[in-house]
Amino acid sequence: MRITSLSRIQRKSHAPRNIVFIAFMLAFILALTITIISVHAAWKLIHPDRLDIPGFSANIVPKYSNVSFKDIQDELILRGWYFDVIGSSKTLIIAHDYASNRLPYGEETIHIIKEFLDEGYNVLTFDFRNSGESDGGTTTMGLCEKNDVLGAVRFTKNKGATEIVVMGLSMGASCAIWAAAECDSIDAVIADSPFSSLDDFIGGGTNLPKTPFSKTVPLAVKVITGLDFSVADPWEVVGKLSPRPLLLIHSRDDTKTPIQNSRLIYESADTKNTILWEMSGVDHGECYLKDPDKYIQKIIEFLNPAKEIPNNPETNED
Repeated sequence: MRITSLSRIQRKSHAPRNIVFIAFMLAFILALTITIISVHAAWKLIHPDRLDIPGFSANIVPKYSNVSFKDIQDELILRGWYFDVIGSSKTLIIAHDYASNRLPYGEETIHIIKEFLDEGYNVLTFDFRNSGESDGGTTTMGLCEKNDVLGAVRFTKNKGATEIVVMGLSMGASCAIWAAAECDSIDAVIADSPFSSLDDFIGGGTNLPKTPFSKTVPLAVKVITGLDFSVADPWEVVGKLSPRPLLLIHSRDDTKTPIQNSRLIYESADTKNTILWEMSGVDHGECYLKDPDKYIQKIIEFLNPAKEIPNNPETNED
């Protein structure tokens, strides 16, 4: 009887330790699973599939030159197309969105280029690193792509440009703001659907649940790339553009990068020289496709100092 009772007591005394061990193992498995998923998602984000440059017939594309230049740190060769207007010193640089290329709207991009050529602007459209035909094996969601924009600015200045406008879409829009904050040679920025926070953009770049992956995926990107992501976000540096003009374009129905991103940037900018044009009825990066003529007209008016546009975001609606 004594031995039986002692055995029962010993078995009971191990129970709490077993529970702790099981809880620890479950927590470890959960943490390991989250880590594996986050690392995989981060790897996919920084290694998106490249989009090939589509071929067009000669009667669609205006005459252009194949060009190449280096990013501002002279690390990578970037490639693109340069459309020349004889005698013009005005240049528009197109900065495409994440996982895209020099033709962010496909064939429709050619129509945008033609409109600006008609307005007397030389046009440079190029592939970011690890996109299109440019060098590089990693996409950094804007951190290093900002240096690509600055390299494009240097290239156009060497071409004789004295007035430079950067027009960016999504990631390219945020890169344009970052670049202009560092470079006074950029005279105006057109930012379509920019993100205001790099971490939020990275964290929202997957279809994973927001909790916990909106925090773990950006951390995994930082670890994998080894880059310093502790940079000021676009909304924090946009004030450095003043007094240069900034046009923000965003859809209220953007499900990928909500319009609050552009609203925050607008509130942080010099609103005397900043316009926020809000549209609706389209998703991320589709504002041009909704009404191409109005889209181009709005930009041309913005770039024409002889015309005044109300800077109240509530009045600049579709």
